[in-house]
Amino acid sequence: MPEDEPSAPTADEALSAWEQGAGNTPDAPPHPKLAHLKSRFATHTDVCSLEAVISAAMNDPGDAVSVTVDVQPGLLALLAHIEELDSARVGRNPAPPSHLLTQIVANYLENLLHTIVTDPTSHPHYAELWNALCAAEGAPELAVPTGDGTDGTPPPQGGPF
Repeated sequence: MPEDEPSAPTADEALSAWEQGAGNTPDAPPHPKLAHLKSRFATHTDVCSLEAVISAAMNDPGDAVSVTVDVQPGLLALLAHIEELDSARVGRNPAPPSHLLTQIVANYLENLLHTIVTDPTSHPHYAELWNALCAAEGAPELAVPTGDGTDGTPPPQGGPF
């Protein structure tokens, strides 16, 4: 009889079966020294100073401060040209280069804030501090890759945070 044969599982049933099977793998237990290292890192004077600066940056009700940026004329012309193309494509007036540069700098600084909040070891100074703590505690396997940090990218494998 057709009713006696099992029917194909619904999408929800299939997802549930997958989650309970291969997709439901437990996380590896944390390294036994990780919590202690994070605690030591968080209480280091450099990290405490960073936390104060981060808090001030995240909770700053002050007005924006005007700064001067030196830009080569050719690069400024390129920025204006691209803005003309972009604004024409969407049907708006081009923004002035000063507004564009303000937005570019603000975006960079917001990204820097987000990156350093989510993983302080993304900055070479704090990566070296973390690695020194790992070495002192006999846990070199928890060290993070370091580089010169000139390109502003986080370490390739991420940090412990």
